[in-house]
Amino acid sequence: MRRIAHRILVQIIMVLSLCLLTPDAVFAQTAEPQTAEIQTHETQTIQVGYYEDGDYMSLNQQGEYVGYNIEFLQEIAKQSGLRFEIVDAGSWNAAYHMLVDGEIDLLPSVYFSEERLNEILFVTQPMCSIYTTLNVRMDDERYDYEDFKAFEGMKVGIIKGGIDGVRFREFCAEHQITLDIIDYEETGELLSALDQGVLDGVAITHLGKNSSYRSVAQFSPSPLYFAVTKKNPGLLDDLNRAMNSILLNNPGYSTDLYDKYLSPSTNQKPVFTRDERQYMAQAGPVVVSYDPGFAPLSYQDKNSGEFRGVVSDIFHFIESNSELFFVYEAHPQSEALELLSQGKVDALCVSDGDYLWDGRNHINSTLYYLSSPTSLITRNNSAVQEVLALPKGYQLSEEVAKDFPNSVIHYFSSIRECLDAVHQGKADAAYLNTQAAGSFLDDIYYNDMNETTLSRYTNKLCIGVSSNADPRLYSILNKCIQYLPAEQVDAFMIKNSADAKDISLAEFVEQHTWPVMGGVSLILGIIILLVSYNLRNALRSNRRIQELLYKDELTGLDSMNGFYGKWSALTSNKKQHGLALLYGDIRQFKLINDTFGFAMGDKVLLTCARVLSEALGPKECCGRISADNFVLLLQYQSWEQLTLRLTACVDKLDQWRKEETEIPNRIHVVFGVYLTGQAEDPDIHQMMDLANYARRHAKNTPGSFAVLYDEQMRRAAVVAGQLESSLDQALSCNEFEVYYQPKVSIRDAQVIGSEALIRWNHPEKGFLMPGTFIPLFEKNGMVKKVDFWLFETVCRTIQSWKQQGIRLLPVSCNFSRLHFIEPDFPEQVCRIADRYGIPKNLLEIEITESALLEDSDTIVSMLPRLKELGFLISIDDFGSGYSSLGQLQQLTADILKLDRSFVCHGVAGIREQIVLRNLIQMAGELGMTVICEGVENRTQSQLLQAMGCRFAQGFYFHRPMPQADYEELLS
Repeated sequence: MRRIAHRILVQIIMVLSLCLLTPDAVFAQTAEPQTAEIQTHETQTIQVGYYEDGDYMSLNQQGEYVGYNIEFLQEIAKQSGLRFEIVDAGSWNAAYHMLVDGEIDLLPSVYFSEERLNEILFVTQPMCSIYTTLNVRMDDERYDYEDFKAFEGMKVGIIKGGIDGVRFREFCAEHQITLDIIDYEETGELLSALDQGVLDGVAITHLGKNSSYRSVAQFSPSPLYFAVTKKNPGLLDDLNRAMNSILLNNPGYSTDLYDKYLSPSTNQKPVFTRDERQYMAQAGPVVVSYDPGFAPLSYQDKNSGEFRGVVSDIFHFIESNSELFFVYEAHPQSEALELLSQGKVDALCVSDGDYLWDGRNHINSTLYYLSSPTSLITRNNSAVQEVLALPKGYQLSEEVAKDFPNSVIHYFSSIRECLDAVHQGKADAAYLNTQAAGSFLDDIYYNDMNETTLSRYTNKLCIGVSSNADPRLYSILNKCIQYLPAEQVDAFMIKNSADAKDISLAEFVEQHTWPVMGGVSLILGIIILLVSYNLRNALRSNRRIQELLYKDELTGLDSMNGFYGKWSALTSNKKQHGLALLYGDIRQFKLINDTFGFAMGDKVLLTCARVLSEALGPKECCGRISADNFVLLLQYQSWEQLTLRLTACVDKLDQWRKEETEIPNRIHVVFGVYLTGQAEDPDIHQMMDLANYARRHAKNTPGSFAVLYDEQMRRAAVVAGQLESSLDQALSCNEFEVYYQPKVSIRDAQVIGSEALIRWNHPEKGFLMPGTFIPLFEKNGMVKKVDFWLFETVCRTIQSWKQQGIRLLPVSCNFSRLHFIEPDFPEQVCRIADRYGIPKNLLEIEITESALLEDSDTIVSMLPRLKELGFLISIDDFGSGYSSLGQLQQLTADILKLDRSFVCHGVAGIREQIVLRNLIQMAGELGMTVICEGVENRTQSQLLQAMGCRFAQGFYFHRPMPQADYEELLS
């Protein structure tokens, strides 16, 4: 314990000293924001090309440039005296062309090719060696690692003009697979297309630590270089000198940066070949040996006898990321080597050998999962090393023995035996793994031991797989170690360093006898005082707890728990029938809070609670379960009698509003009602849900006051759930179909464009009109998927018409108001249109007037951006929501579609004609084209034309029609 306390104290003093001595270094980053320059003392400024490239280079949330490339440039700046200025080129292609044209001086992370050598210069030493990957979405389980048969026909994106694309095409040719390869300008656009399901995969340079994709193929490992423009050849010498200096001072610099930015992270998982998956499905338990005395790396739990330690956690990580199952056996390392060679175990948890050691012991070592230093353990700082104690079965011991040919070597089966030999004077020193030695040296028994950490010997700890085992086992384990993040190993080390060492109570008491006795006495005294105090206050606290659990603090009504208790009491009598469960809701309560303040809102809740309580009869109860939601259990005789009681309550509440408040409008309360059946076993939770469902139906139905839950509601809920759950399948299986309703010139009935309308060919429910599913998807947010599917399908169709020579006319697509909450919505639709090469003036972004009423500021502010990108803007159903005519001047719309109600309600009357004529005239003066919807007969058409309306849409001219029929009409 004294050793532990001493170490902690030293570490605290060092940290505090560092903070006091170097405050500028500690706080420099927070004291002054980073600029777009990487500065040194020299004045020469080098223009560096930048584009968003994930872990290679990007902007963090503080606006600082970060990543592999940026940190490498910082190091070069230190060595060369150059100043680097970041120039945002926007994309890889743009950056490369700027380098060729001399608009920038330097571009990092460039692949070498003979063609590029004719255009640019390359630094002699590479930045690192990296490989190209084929990535798919994490949830896309269609592809295994190098499953070439499954790759056939994939739609894969690449960066236009990049070497990655060239190498991917070579990879496809080598493996004889045919893919649909699509070029993209920017990495962000490429990955977005993969995320949205437009692409099945992307072929790109390894994305680094923050990648959220699965790599199903890795190929063409190649070096990346700093590239220099030919218009600044002198820069090449400066960079070559700086690179040489960096790599001479630290040959592993590139590897260190790779581990920091590009190694796997916790969100990446290993991907296995079909052959490896077959092995895991058929293989039995894999027998693994661990050293029980190698804590904290591997040890045996004293109580359960189970395998514990850092390596145990690593094997659990492997099990969770593969389909392997391990059986663990505890053996000293030397014995485990014998068992491995005899084929009695399949692998060693810890192996530290090189290729010669592996060959002698029939081992295939995986990548190392931990690089651990070595400690020299001596007694009382003794410098004598005539007799050495070394653990048997480790290559570290063999190396040490070679370096001390004149010393006497004693091998022991465990770390503890080595330490005991030094402690007892049987050996002068021991060379041991630092982590393993440290877990024992904290023991008071070894207080006379001295530990010195050495840099000369480094343990690269791996999993040792038997060379006689199935090669697929080694491949699987190696992949899992490859995808084991360093930070995860650190977490395992921290956890097990605390767990591995058990300090006994006897040891603690021995070292701190008097403090322990004083502490125990003090604790006993405090316990006595606390017990007496708690006994005195127990009843008071219990009463308060009961109030908090069972009573609503604001209204004094029962809380949810209190209501459940009274429900149980009232329904325990099996002869008790005819009960109604009501779920109530104040319709505009949020508006009251926002307008008149929370104090007035509380008064409304208190009054509502009082009114409902006063209306209760015997064997009835009421509770407030949240915000403005109340529940009641009432005796039920008839629906008329129940609604009369509820109406009386609402009238009392309104009378109070008139007399006591300044709230101008009636306070509406809605109720959902569920009736308990005579033969029904009452379940309060289920009935509460059903009553709440009826309440929501009442709240969403204008004019509803109380709604009784019935079978029709249940069926509607079931259908809604079925439609929600089948949407993704419908989109992937092309169950949706686009219909087109032409828009025409009233004068000659010539088609001037069309509106795209969606239909659902449901495999079970048949042909569904949009009114069946669009309102549902509007509520749950799924409508955005449907809208984007419709828009992309229309773009794809217009592209097909263009290729076939069919006359091109504008097509309008309706978008939900939910899209306009997303600030990048204009860019999303623009990317889709650009992907298919569709001129924006052939696409109308249509939004309903009702959406404008709900969120006018957000939508109106986004319309200019859409127009700036070239889209036409159409306002649908204008007039259905009682819009102010003054809104017209705020709308930067091109087309105003008058709601069909203008026609359906009659245009024969003088008043109606005056309104319609002025509306058409006003819209025209504001530069908008007016289209009247819902024209169903010749008379309506003639009257509209007489009032100045030039364009119309309706069944009189054309009904919505399938694509083939519309194409025939255009022809």
